[in-house]
Amino acid sequence: MKKFRWGIMGTGRIAGKFCDMLKALAREEALEIYAVCSRDVHKAREFGERYDIPNCYGSYEELAQDPQVELVYVATPVGCHYENIKLCLEAGRNVLCEKTFTEEAGQARELYDLAGSKGLFLMEAMWMKCHPVFRKVMEWRESGMLGELQGVECKFYTKADRNHRLYKNRNQGGVLYDLVLYPLTYACSLLGYEPARVSAAAAIGGDDIDIMNSIQLFYGNGSFATLTGGLSPRRQTCLYIQGTRGRVLIDQEEFHSAQHVALTDWDNQVIEELDAPFLCNGYEYEALEAMECVRQGRTVSGLVPMEETIAMIGLMEECRHQWTQHR
Repeated sequence: MKKFRWGIMGTGRIAGKFCDMLKALAREEALEIYAVCSRDVHKAREFGERYDIPNCYGSYEELAQDPQVELVYVATPVGCHYENIKLCLEAGRNVLCEKTFTEEAGQARELYDLAGSKGLFLMEAMWMKCHPVFRKVMEWRESGMLGELQGVECKFYTKADRNHRLYKNRNQGGVLYDLVLYPLTYACSLLGYEPARVSAAAAIGGDDIDIMNSIQLFYGNGSFATLTGGLSPRRQTCLYIQGTRGRVLIDQEEFHSAQHVALTDWDNQVIEELDAPFLCNGYEYEALEAMECVRQGRTVSGLVPMEETIAMIGLMEECRHQWTQHR
């Protein structure tokens, strides 16, 4: 069977995790890490040696122009995503781009339209949406097993000091685009991407970027979400979903990468549960989805729809606008 050829744009921490997964997945799937690129050819070659990648390029343009690359995984900082994705699409490459997809909803819409006009696949690498646990929770919502959803509470703090990349580097996008995106995505996937009202606040520090967020979403039916996240002395994650018939609490694992979930009733009896150990490190689900879409000639994913990605970026823009007003 012909091997599916991946190109990796960027050589940072996330690119490494993704390639660790691809190497493991290659034992079961017909794929290869065909090329990697960096603006520094020495970094590209070092990364290539680590993962046995045959083609190592010293510019993004070289990888984008390589006709052998079937799908580019963009793992550069958030502030670079728009120009990197556009470069790939204009060169005829399919793209899976790390979250957050772009800084502005208008940019995401432009890229979505460009991909559609060229018949190319485009997807945000929101790995959580592809996980079995996330999909099971959405199944409980759709089936009515949760009843009417009343509220979602979610937090995501990462352990950090003043040397953390999010504190030091504005190009990374801040904690909203890196961490709080996860609680926001979970809440909107459950309650809807068009809340009646959004209330947002942020603590600003470091390189004039957000280091702590508080977001509340209010919906016309009375449901709501309370979401927080940021940089902390220790890692903290928790998700609680309350419905009229059932409840979900994920606090023994990190909710965005959980491998077990239980739905309980109001007497705390388990209605249904799922154990879904990762095949590799959790990144495999988005990779498998992207490859299957490309093989089938689809331009969008049913698990991570671009319309939801665009709506999410729009909500984050609203949050940022509110911070500016309050400063």
